[in-house]
Amino acid sequence: MRKTFLWAAALWLGGSAVVANAATQAYWRHEEGAAGALIPAGPDTVLDSSGNGNHMRTFNPTFTSGTYSSTVSPVPLRSGLTNNFSLDFGPGGDDAGLNDDNYTDNKPINDDLFSAVTFEMAFKMDAVSGWQAVFGEDGKPLGNQPGEPDSPVPPIKFLIRADNFPDNIPNQLFVEWIDGDGDIHFLANRETVVANQWYHVAFTLNAADARLYVAKENTVYKQVDAKLGEDYAGASGEVIVSEPLGYSIGRGMFNNNVADWADAHIDEVRISDAALAPGDFLFAAVPEPTGLTLAAAAVAACGLRRFRR
Repeated sequence: MRKTFLWAAALWLGGSAVVANAATQAYWRHEEGAAGALIPAGPDTVLDSSGNGNHMRTFNPTFTSGTYSSTVSPVPLRSGLTNNFSLDFGPGGDDAGLNDDNYTDNKPINDDLFSAVTFEMAFKMDAVSGWQAVFGEDGKPLGNQPGEPDSPVPPIKFLIRADNFPDNIPNQLFVEWIDGDGDIHFLANRETVVANQWYHVAFTLNAADARLYVAKENTVYKQVDAKLGEDYAGASGEVIVSEPLGYSIGRGMFNNNVADWADAHIDEVRISDAALAPGDFLFAAVPEPTGLTLAAAAVAACGLRRFRR
């Protein structure tokens, strides 16, 4: 019984270690507006609830503002926080164009170097047509130094592709990033993304392992792709290439130009400085046994076995 109890306690402690050591670096909840409202003009208008001051703004609310919407994911947040609003990026509200975004303008997170990181978000595509990025980091890190390959790829981008790459599957969720050594990688969900369906996405990365998880409206987070046992770390341990331009929601970049505007509801975007486990992701997609529950079950089993003796 002693060995089983120690195993259960170790399991609980191991499951809690990531939580204890992880910190939320930025968390854009899109809760500051009212349904139908636009993002106001000026800086710090899309709030970062992490307390780190990484607020976002839009370029010009007369034509680049998403519209606050009461259409949100039906899946509750694991934190218990109420989710009242999302931002609707794309035609409507400000104007009929596909040109809405938020971005971090000269914020601390623009200069952060992550030795491990988790990017999370929820989105619902209003239309699946063309190249559409829901989140990314701006810039063109490769091609400026002698010997570097000249690539149009930004540091990281969460993209709904307009073709059937990879594996001849159309319109996939495609996460492409440049690691700390300047190498380009990607993961994909290996399934066609469809309109009017909420997706809850988590991409985790450390020095050796990259994993992509997706939960739908009634499914648990599932690891849909991974590249394990690689070398993603740069000279300072960073697993994403250094690029100071900042993060954006509602679009991406290509060849140092804003591109790939999204027609989507996007909500609850979070960056954490650790490779989180699924039990610590934003959304409580399906009730899962926690480490504490498993430990209690193991202890109970030991007690029952002892009683039977």
